[in-house]
This record gives sequence, C-alpha cells and structure tokens, in this order.
Amino acid sequence: MIHRDVACRNVLLKGKNIAKLADFGLCCFADPKTGTFKDSFNKKFPIKWLSLEALNECLFSEKSDVWAFGILCYEVFSYGSIPYSKMLNSEMIEFLKNGKRLEKPLNTPDYVYELMLNCWRENPSERSSFKEICKGIRIMLENETMKYGYLTLEKAFDEF
Repeated sequence: MIHRDVACRNVLLKGKNIAKLADFGLCCFADPKTGTFKDSFNKKFPIKWLSLEALNECLFSEKSDVWAFGILCYEVFSYGSIPYSKMLNSEMIEFLKNGKRLEKPLNTPDYVYELMLNCWRENPSERSSFKEICKGIRIMLENETMKYGYLTLEKAFDEF
C-alpha cells in the first residue's frame, strides 16, 4: 500500500510515545511487480509533500512516501513550519528540479537533516526504505541515549 499523504496533519498521537499514521483517503495499492502506482493528474494531491516523480509523472511508490516522510521530519523540526512557504507551486517544482532542497531547520541535529536529505534524493532507488529508516532512527536514538552517560543504580551508588 502507498499512503500518498504522509504529513504531520495526518499523524495521531496516542498515549506515551505512540504515533499513528491516519487519513487513508489517498491510499492505493502498488503494482505487485513494480511496487508503483501510476495515477492521473485529475486528483487533488498535497503538492508540497510530493516527490519529484509524483510531481512530474504522477508515479507513486513506497519511495514517494519516503520523500513525504522527509517533509514530515522538516515539519516536526521546524515546529510546524509549512514547507516552501514563500514559493508558488511552480517555483517549488523548479527549485526541486534544480537539485535544491529545503534548508536545515534551526537546531536540527546534522544526522536528522542527513535523513531528510536522503529522503529527498532525486532518484527513488537511492532513497532508503521505511525499514532502513526505522533501523537508522533506532541507532540514532541509542547513540543519543549513550551521550547522557546513564549508569546503573549499582554503579551510581559505588561512586558515593
């Protein structure tokens, strides 16, 4: 399945540390052989969250959802800023075709921005899969936790 509308507005928060993707109104099934779905340009799509291949060819896949996930990360780390807010849609498309991407939001860790840039690679086959992204985020979180210098209670009391 391809969601086609991965964005902050479609994330529901449930309990502690649980986020769920919602609004499956644009969801479709990928062709089992190619993993893609070719649509017509007659539908309304969230332009600022679409990958280059979706914008140019109306071609969707897991990798177009990965692109949108990168935009979702931008939304989160920019505290809800609208992507490409100062550009018309036509300017945004030209901006992306020229290889340009959104700037790193203030105070965003470099490794998170690198994840975003990976999601926005022009060639879909060069973008990570969601499985790879999940693995990478787990490693990032483990590395960040190690920086805090947590000790077991036993070791902490031995220092006193």
